Amino acid sequence: MRERFSGVNGWRLLVGALIAYGSLYPFQFVWPDSPSGALAALLHDSRLWSSRGDVAGNLLLFVPWGALQATAPAHSRWHWPSFASGIALALVLQVLQIGLPSRDAALSDVFWNSIGILVGQFVLHPFVRKLVAGRGASSQFDPALLLPLLWLGLMALPLLPSLDWQALKSHLRVFLGPSAVGFPDLLLAYAGVLVVGSALASRFPPARTLLLLGLTIALAAAAKLLTVHNALYRAELLSWCLAWASAVFLIQFRPQWLNALAFGAMLLGMTLSALAPFDFTGSPGAFNLLPFVGYLRGDMLGNLRELAQTAWVAVAILWLGARIGGNVRGIGGFLVVWVLLLEFAQMWIVGRSADITPALTTLIVSLLMRDARLGAAQAIAQPGTAPVRSEEVPNDRLAEVPKTSQPLSWRSPLGLAGLAGWILAVIALSWLVRQPGVPYNVRELFLGDGNPLAIAVFTLALLWIGAGSWLAVKIAAGARHPWLQLPVLLVANGIVSLLLLLASVTGESIMDIAGSTNLHWMVVNKLSWGAWWAGVFREHISPGFVAPIERVVRYLALYLPPSAFLAVALLAAKPESLPGRRLDAIKAGLVLLPLLWLCKSIAFDWSSTDNLNELIAPSGAFGLGGGAYLYLLLGIAAVNMAVLGQAASPRALAATAVLTVLCLPVSWFLLTKGLSPAVEKYGMFYSGVQFLLGPDRKEVLPDSVLQLRWMALYLGLLLVGAAGIRLARGVFWRAQAMLTRRGLVKAPATHPRAPACS
Repeated sequence: MRERFSGVNGWRLLVGALIAYGSLYPFQFVWPDSPSGALAALLHDSRLWSSRGDVAGNLLLFVPWGALQATAPAHSRWHWPSFASGIALALVLQVLQIGLPSRDAALSDVFWNSIGILVGQFVLHPFVRKLVAGRGASSQFDPALLLPLLWLGLMALPLLPSLDWQALKSHLRVFLGPSAVGFPDLLLAYAGVLVVGSALASRFPPARTLLLLGLTIALAAAAKLLTVHNALYRAELLSWCLAWASAVFLIQFRPQWLNALAFGAMLLGMTLSALAPFDFTGSPGAFNLLPFVGYLRGDMLGNLRELAQTAWVAVAILWLGARIGGNVRGIGGFLVVWVLLLEFAQMWIVGRSADITPALTTLIVSLLMRDARLGAAQAIAQPGTAPVRSEEVPNDRLAEVPKTSQPLSWRSPLGLAGLAGWILAVIALSWLVRQPGVPYNVRELFLGDGNPLAIAVFTLALLWIGAGSWLAVKIAAGARHPWLQLPVLLVANGIVSLLLLLASVTGESIMDIAGSTNLHWMVVNKLSWGAWWAGVFREHISPGFVAPIERVVRYLALYLPPSAFLAVALLAAKPESLPGRRLDAIKAGLVLLPLLWLCKSIAFDWSSTDNLNELIAPSGAFGLGGGAYLYLLLGIAAVNMAVLGQAASPRALAATAVLTVLCLPVSWFLLTKGLSPAVEKYGMFYSGVQFLLGPDRKEVLPDSVLQLRWMALYLGLLLVGAAGIRLARGVFWRAQAMLTRRGLVKAPATHPRAPACS
């Protein structure tokens, strides 16, 4: 009895066309004078091995052909018509390659093509059958098997193991040496492990999930160390371990957030990876509209990895999108458009080449998965609990979502107005930074000399000031131990902010404020941590390993104080209907106080730059140092922003407007008392306010102009932060209501001892 594997014949024809396209490119045929002699030489060539890359390419080329076989006998994976047709296709292509001077026709290629067909039939065909075959429960997409195997396959490319001791020692030297992995790749590595953990959690209980996830990480590390043309970096392994720790935490305490975190990390990592190295130029490059042409030049193994990475990211995002309640077709359409926009943006990035192939690959993956049953009916739940269905959720619990946040949608008038306002803000800021009289430190801030794309990402970083703090408070409010989780969430908030800034402003600007990475030099040469640590750093820790960590820590030391102030203000300024707000704010302040002290020590006492210390007044009015006035300024601005962001009625908005008017002169007084009245640098004297708000160090502006500039800056930051808070509230409650109505999560409830946040 034979079982029909419907819906794949068309895809197999597409795969055959792509194989022929890749085998016969660039289609510049020049036939030899004696075709029969060339054919005889081809048939009599008995070589089986050419090179590792060539063998791997020929083997992998026909794996999809075998995986998409049309029919199969019961209890068997062998299907001779698919095998024979694949061999015939491979032989025809080798014969045609006789007329291509750029190709080397060889009968051994057909042999390795046949091995690839067998691998597809016996290894991948069962998973493809479950993905696209039937509609019954037996043919459901099983992420617990497929996604970990896909990720392991991606990590093990080119799938050629080597047990050579010299090769292993070379891999270990790379592992122990300086890391060559950037933030986007580390974020993708972190997200990949989260995806695997989410897939395993969809089938197994928490304890077994964490055990299997750890085993998968160990297999991936071994695969990178034991395959040729591969490398494992310490930072990459640390990212995997951090993802495993995140999975441990989320599965135990907040299991419903695992899918959302993996989805966001994967999408953000893909975006940052496409925009790296964030070096924008004013003149656009070319856009390649010929599919797969760019992947047939240069490093073929690197091209294969990039293509496989694109497919893996698309599969992961589509499956995770279905798990959090999204529509696969809608997410697939968004993903194709987003990838196309990222490729279009690469026309303005130095060292990148824009290509249609990633968008086409994403489209093919989306079409393959659009009809697959992705197992989105069940959310991650604690062992022994059944998934909550929408009919089990009382209607009055759904009504807990604030009415002011329900209509948020990009298609609604409010959503369209917000989108239009964001676009206008990007255009206005792009125009403003090019005007005369703008402070030189603002002109030199953005990548690409104020490229609009960089400015657009920078505006998202500004919105994240309010949105990130509100989300941190909201997530902590529903946790079992909110006061322990709030500092961790604020740190994660700061890391997201740093990633957005890395994609929009120059690294020099970040280092000018946060400081350079000199910890390794200070420990080794100045013995700042003692002789023992100096020896450890000198022998075992390289500057390239310390620098990225130090850069993140120094930035967090500057970002966390305003974020912490805003988190406390959000708790103190929540609506009157929610009791205990002052007590919650006091608790949060006490918990965050040690963190603020550590940030102050890192940013100022142990700073590696004088750009901030020299601007702060050593002493001010009433015997207070300038830092005290600046902390008061932070507190006032945070309260002002929190009240404006959470105002829910016209009366509240009017009261907030009055508060803002009163805060303007107070904020100016605190700014002038907090910054130094006289700064000497490069033989010039100027005030800290002049440096912050003036066009340069030579032109001195009158106090009235500086006051107007400060008022504009204060109001701008206030409105952007409040807009971020409102955006986060709307998105959160809309997502919560959608998931609750679909039965994917339980109705929102607050822990009895947790702080509530509107």
